[in-house]
Amino acid sequence: MVDRTQGSLSMRLGALCDHALVGQDGKLSLIGIFDHIGVMQLPAQHPRFFVVSVLHGETTSEAVEMELVAPDGRSLIREAIAIDPENVSMGNGNLIAEITMLPLDQTGRYEFRMSAEGRIIGVVALTVSLVESNQPPQLHALPRA
Repeated sequence: MVDRTQGSLSMRLGALCDHALVGQDGKLSLIGIFDHIGVMQLPAQHPRFFVVSVLHGETTSEAVEMELVAPDGRSLIREAIAIDPENVSMGNGNLIAEITMLPLDQTGRYEFRMSAEGRIIGVVALTVSLVESNQPPQLHALPRA
Protein backbone atom coordinates (compact mmCIF):
# COMPACT_ATOMS: atom_id res chain seq x y z
CA MET A 1 0.00 0.00 0.00
CA VAL A 2 1.23 3.47 -0.86
CA ASP A 3 0.77 6.31 1.65
CA ARG A 4 -0.78 9.36 -0.01
CA THR A 5 -1.11 11.53 3.11
CA GLN A 6 -1.46 15.23 2.24
CA GLY A 7 1.95 16.91 2.16
CA SER A 8 3.97 13.73 2.71
CA LEU A 9 6.37 12.43 0.07
CA SER A 10 4.73 10.33 -2.66
CA MET A 11 5.48 9.08 -6.14
CA ARG A 12 3.31 10.85 -8.71
CA LEU A 13 4.61 8.84 -11.66
CA GLY A 14 6.79 5.79 -12.09
CA ALA A 15 8.03 4.28 -15.35
CA LEU A 16 10.63 2.03 -16.94
CA CYS A 17 12.14 3.22 -20.21
CA ASP A 18 15.01 2.76 -22.64
CA HIS A 19 16.33 6.27 -21.99
CA ALA A 20 15.52 9.20 -19.70
CA LEU A 21 16.88 12.71 -19.42
CA VAL A 22 16.12 16.13 -18.01
CA GLY A 23 16.58 18.87 -20.59
CA GLN A 24 18.09 22.31 -20.00
CA ASP A 25 14.54 23.62 -19.64
CA GLY A 26 13.93 21.17 -16.76
CA LYS A 27 11.52 18.97 -18.72
CA LEU A 28 11.68 15.24 -18.08
CA SER A 29 11.84 13.15 -21.27
CA LEU A 30 11.23 9.39 -21.36
CA ILE A 31 11.96 7.36 -24.49
CA GLY A 32 10.73 3.81 -25.02
CA ILE A 33 8.43 3.30 -22.00
CA PHE A 34 7.75 -0.36 -21.19
CA ASP A 35 6.50 -2.61 -18.39
CA HIS A 36 7.15 -6.03 -19.94
CA ILE A 37 10.24 -7.90 -21.12
CA GLY A 38 9.94 -11.08 -23.18
CA VAL A 39 12.92 -13.44 -23.09
CA MET A 40 13.51 -16.61 -25.12
CA GLN A 41 15.23 -18.46 -22.26
CA LEU A 42 16.22 -18.13 -18.64
CA PRO A 43 18.48 -17.02 -17.18
CA ALA A 44 18.69 -13.81 -19.22
CA GLN A 45 20.07 -10.30 -18.82
CA HIS A 46 18.57 -6.99 -19.83
CA PRO A 47 21.45 -4.77 -20.95
CA ARG A 48 20.29 -1.27 -20.00
CA PHE A 49 17.21 0.70 -18.98
CA PHE A 50 16.11 3.46 -16.63
CA VAL A 51 13.77 3.54 -13.65
CA VAL A 52 12.11 6.95 -13.39
CA SER A 53 10.06 8.36 -10.53
CA VAL A 54 8.47 11.77 -10.25
CA LEU A 55 8.28 12.63 -6.56
CA HIS A 56 5.89 15.08 -4.93
CA GLY A 57 5.31 16.43 -1.44
CA GLU A 58 7.22 17.55 1.61
CA THR A 59 10.19 15.65 3.01
CA THR A 60 13.30 16.13 5.08
CA SER A 61 14.81 12.94 3.66
CA GLU A 62 17.82 13.39 1.39
CA ALA A 63 17.51 9.94 -0.22
CA VAL A 64 14.98 7.50 -1.58
CA GLU A 65 15.71 3.80 -1.30
CA MET A 66 15.08 1.78 -4.44
CA GLU A 67 14.71 -1.97 -3.94
CA LEU A 68 14.16 -4.47 -6.73
CA VAL A 69 12.16 -7.46 -5.51
CA ALA A 70 11.99 -10.65 -7.63
CA PRO A 71 8.75 -12.61 -8.12
CA ASP A 72 9.84 -15.04 -5.37
CA GLY A 73 10.38 -12.19 -2.88
CA ARG A 74 14.19 -12.04 -3.02
CA SER A 75 15.77 -8.60 -2.89
CA LEU A 76 18.00 -8.24 -5.98
CA ILE A 77 19.01 -4.57 -5.72
CA ARG A 78 18.87 -2.14 -2.83
CA GLU A 79 20.29 1.32 -3.37
CA ALA A 80 19.91 4.76 -1.79
CA ILE A 81 19.41 7.49 -4.39
CA ALA A 82 20.05 11.11 -3.40
CA ILE A 83 17.23 13.63 -3.74
CA ASP A 84 17.00 17.34 -2.99
CA PRO A 85 14.09 17.86 -0.53
CA GLU A 86 13.74 21.52 -1.57
CA ASN A 87 13.41 20.64 -5.26
CA VAL A 88 10.89 17.89 -4.45
CA SER A 89 8.71 20.32 -2.45
CA MET A 90 8.81 22.79 -5.40
CA GLY A 91 7.64 20.08 -7.83
CA ASN A 92 11.02 19.16 -9.37
CA GLY A 93 11.46 15.74 -7.79
CA ASN A 94 12.70 13.73 -10.75
CA LEU A 95 14.55 10.56 -9.78
CA ILE A 96 16.36 8.74 -12.60
CA ALA A 97 18.23 5.48 -11.96
CA GLU A 98 20.16 3.66 -14.68
CA ILE A 99 20.10 -0.14 -14.46
CA THR A 100 22.67 -2.15 -16.43
CA MET A 101 23.00 -5.88 -17.02
CA LEU A 102 19.96 -6.82 -14.91
CA PRO A 103 19.95 -10.60 -14.33
CA LEU A 104 16.55 -12.23 -14.89
CA ASP A 105 16.30 -15.79 -13.64
CA GLN A 106 12.53 -16.27 -13.40
CA THR A 107 9.29 -15.17 -15.00
CA GLY A 108 6.70 -13.10 -13.21
CA ARG A 109 6.31 -9.67 -11.65
CA TYR A 110 9.41 -7.84 -10.47
CA GLU A 111 8.87 -4.68 -8.40
CA PHE A 112 11.02 -1.58 -8.02
CA ARG A 113 9.87 -0.37 -4.59
CA MET A 114 10.63 3.24 -3.72
CA SER A 115 10.82 3.98 0.02
CA ALA A 116 11.47 7.06 2.10
CA GLU A 117 10.88 8.00 5.71
CA GLY A 118 10.34 4.34 6.59
CA ARG A 119 7.50 3.63 4.16
CA ILE A 120 6.91 2.64 0.54
CA ILE A 121 6.04 5.72 -1.51
CA GLY A 122 5.54 3.95 -4.83
CA VAL A 123 6.11 0.82 -6.92
CA VAL A 124 7.14 0.43 -10.56
CA ALA A 125 6.40 -3.07 -11.87
CA LEU A 126 8.17 -5.10 -14.56
CA THR A 127 6.71 -8.35 -15.91
CA VAL A 128 9.08 -10.92 -17.41
CA SER A 129 7.75 -13.76 -19.57
CA LEU A 130 9.08 -16.47 -21.86
CA VAL A 131 8.37 -15.93 -25.56
CA GLU A 132 9.04 -17.95 -28.69
CA SER A 133 11.46 -16.50 -31.22
CA ASN A 134 8.72 -16.05 -33.85
CA GLN A 135 6.17 -14.58 -31.42
CA PRO A 136 5.34 -10.90 -32.16
CA PRO A 137 5.58 -8.39 -29.28
CA GLN A 138 2.46 -8.11 -27.16
CA LEU A 139 0.69 -4.78 -27.60
CA HIS A 140 -1.71 -3.31 -25.07
CA ALA A 141 -4.61 -1.27 -26.38
CA LEU A 142 -5.48 1.93 -24.54
CA PRO A 143 -9.12 2.35 -23.54
CA ARG A 144 -11.06 4.90 -25.58
CA ALA A 145 -12.62 7.86 -23.80
